[in-house]
Amino acid sequence: MGIRVQYQLIGADGFRECFLANIKKFSEEIFPIMEEWSDDFPKLFKEKVLDIIERGADALITSNIEEAELIDVITFEYWDLFHNEQNDYISSSIKYYRYPGVLSDALPACSNRASDYYQMLLFKGRSLAEYPDYSFTSRRGTFCLSWLYPHEIVELKAELSSFEDILKGEDDDVRTVNSLLDALREAEQSHCCLLVTVA
Repeated sequence: MGIRVQYQLIGADGFRECFLANIKKFSEEIFPIMEEWSDDFPKLFKEKVLDIIERGADALITSNIEEAELIDVITFEYWDLFHNEQNDYISSSIKYYRYPGVLSDALPACSNRASDYYQMLLFKGRSLAEYPDYSFTSRRGTFCLSWLYPHEIVELKAELSSFEDILKGEDDDVRTVNSLLDALREAEQSHCCLLVTVA
């Protein structure tokens, strides 16, 4: 079974800022769903959403992993309601049966920084929770959610572009890096952030 990688444009302020700006609207839509499907939501979900509404970004700072994981569940539900069904994907769903576990498999001379971005985007994810050394945790198998800010897009695109002579062919490892590079180009031209989902 293939892994679906999707790239999507999101406002220049970024996913975190979009989440915080829409948290009240999110609560108005998710709370009625929770009433009908209460067993599908973890304990304290509603309380944490209300906490984020009240305290904003400060409510994303946590000192325990359980709360960080709860923030990730809220983040997933937010993405599912507000971004999953939007038709602003900058590439169609691309299914890979294999793609590099590390960027250096495709680009042996890549920097550690580029490798870190690659791992975060396609494997580790990025969490809204501020908890030391923490990455996005999904309750749904391989699902991964991450994003790049405009300055990160410029940095990663510049490095990947320097390998364009190597990035030829139809192997999945090359196609994966090429599709990422194409998404970075479009996000940079649009002055947007790049939202990446892997499922």
